[in-house]
Amino acid sequence: MSGVPEPAPLLQVLRGSYASKWDVIRAIGHAMLAAGAVTPAYVDGMLRKEQQGSTIIMPEVALPHGTHEVRGEVLRSAVVVVPMPLGVEWLPGARVRLAIGFAGAGAEGHLRLMGAVARVLSNERLLSRLETAVDGHDVAAVLEAGAANHGGRAGRNGAGA
Repeated sequence: MSGVPEPAPLLQVLRGSYASKWDVIRAIGHAMLAAGAVTPAYVDGMLRKEQQGSTIIMPEVALPHGTHEVRGEVLRSAVVVVPMPLGVEWLPGARVRLAIGFAGAGAEGHLRLMGAVARVLSNERLLSRLETAVDGHDVAAVLEAGAANHGGRAGRNGAGA
C-alpha cells in the first residue's frame, strides 16, 4: 500500500442520440478514456464483452463493462450513465433505456463500485433518480443513497436489495 489516496471515481452523465448499442458503448468508452479513467485496451474490452454476450442485466438496463482480461486497464473507477428515453435496440426485441458504463479500479474498488450500482438497481426509486440524473453530482448522490439505504422497494428485476 503506497499511502496515496485512490483518485475520486469518474461519475458522468451522457445525453445524446445513439443509433446502436455499439454507439452507446463507444461513447461511454470515449468518456472514460477522455477522463483518464481507462486505457484504449479497456474500451476494446468493453466492445469484446458485448460481442461475447449481452450486458443487459435487467429489463431496459445494460451495464457495459470490460472483459476480465482488461481489468488492469482501469486507472480510476468510473460510472458513466447514459439515459435513453426512446431506447436503443440492444438485442432483437429488447430495448435498453439506461446504460450504465462501469469500470472498477482494483479488486476492492471493483467490488465496492459494483455493490453500489447493484443497490441502486435493486431500488426502483433510486433507479428512477439515476435515469433522470443530469451530471456527476446527481450520480454520486444516487450511489451514496444506495449505500446508505440497503433496503427499499424492489427494482425492475423483482429482487429486493
